[in-house]
Amino acid sequence: MIKTVRIGIIGGGMISHRHMQIYKNINERAELLGFRAEIAAIAEIIPDRLKAWGEEYQMDEKDMYTDYHEMLKRDDIDTLDVCVHNNLHVPVSIEVMKAGFDCYCEKPAAVTYADGKLMADAAKKLNRKFHVQISSLMTPQTRVAKEYIKSGKLGTPYYVNLEQCTSRRRPGYDLPEFTSDFLSKKIAGHGPSIDLGIYVIGQILYLFDCPKVQSVTGFTGHFVDYDPKLVTAPDGYGVEDTIDGFVRFETGLGFHFLSTSANNYKDYAMTYILGSRGGLEVKDTDTVGGKFARSNPNRPPSFGGEPDLRFFGTMDGRDVGIDLECDSNGILEARKDPRMMLYNDNQCMWLAYKLGILDDTTRYNTPEIALNQLIITDGFFLSNELGRSVTYDEIVNSSPSTYMREQEIDGRLYRFDTEF
Repeated sequence: MIKTVRIGIIGGGMISHRHMQIYKNINERAELLGFRAEIAAIAEIIPDRLKAWGEEYQMDEKDMYTDYHEMLKRDDIDTLDVCVHNNLHVPVSIEVMKAGFDCYCEKPAAVTYADGKLMADAAKKLNRKFHVQISSLMTPQTRVAKEYIKSGKLGTPYYVNLEQCTSRRRPGYDLPEFTSDFLSKKIAGHGPSIDLGIYVIGQILYLFDCPKVQSVTGFTGHFVDYDPKLVTAPDGYGVEDTIDGFVRFETGLGFHFLSTSANNYKDYAMTYILGSRGGLEVKDTDTVGGKFARSNPNRPPSFGGEPDLRFFGTMDGRDVGIDLECDSNGILEARKDPRMMLYNDNQCMWLAYKLGILDDTTRYNTPEIALNQLIITDGFFLSNELGRSVTYDEIVNSSPSTYMREQEIDGRLYRFDTEF
């Protein structure tokens, strides 16, 4: 018997359409998965956007809201999907959980560790299921890399290098299809450090079981010239375009991270893991929502390639480099066992977790991974501010709270209620 999860969506912007594509692909595989998604309602504060959204997905007018608080009064919705911007994730998700709903939240969980912890604490105290979109974890690439590390094929891992750099991909500026809210410090909070960082840093943290940070050194800022006339964010261009740093974990692992949304060089990505016995090249980490975010999951992604791995080490006394063919083997794996789709797509995992098909021991603990990512990114900014390396305790004790306390909804200023 196919189970149905009735979902309410908060936020009708670009990311909500990506989520809708994923739900469509899930529903097309409902017989294999044993469940499907039904969109019961949508809330969007911009009336024209709400109208267009409803027309595109043939929503009944009674199921469309400009104020999501009205939607939260319904008793025929199973879970909420939060698709608003970064610094609204915290207040909206907490109000969702306070209203009695489990919550699925778009990435990043929050802008700072202090705010991310507030969300996690709310979920725990209110006994709600909570999950964060980190599609980079939901790939055969990530599972195979974890197997290689756990099995000892790399020996003792000692260093990770992660560089994800683009010459001109500033969302809302070079990419006008994105809202310029991505450039706003008030709304977005930060730039590539968290927008991309949750994917690529989150993947590394998951691979190594979220080791505790010992110290962080960071360099970050907004350096590349831009035309202010092309920036429509109310508070201007306030986020970084470059972030670079080094993390030392208590396990002894060293981790270098560099990301740019704009540079005067070129687009490139270079991620590798070095161990005493072998190494892995991590190729094309997913940063776009996974295969199910495409209208045809069997077609290549529009940006980058399919996530894959290359192993370097010795075999029969010879130095070798081997393509592990994670993607093609993963497709065959899912054909043999449809349950693997629960680990190959973030929203599949969330619905399975919501229904009890997966539990806290079998799902990926995305809120914990997100919190550990925010400790690192907070550390980069604190180190840059102080001009020195910072410790774990300094980062946690200095983490600011930046989430939006109020927003204009239906012509009135609404103050969010985040007490729990």
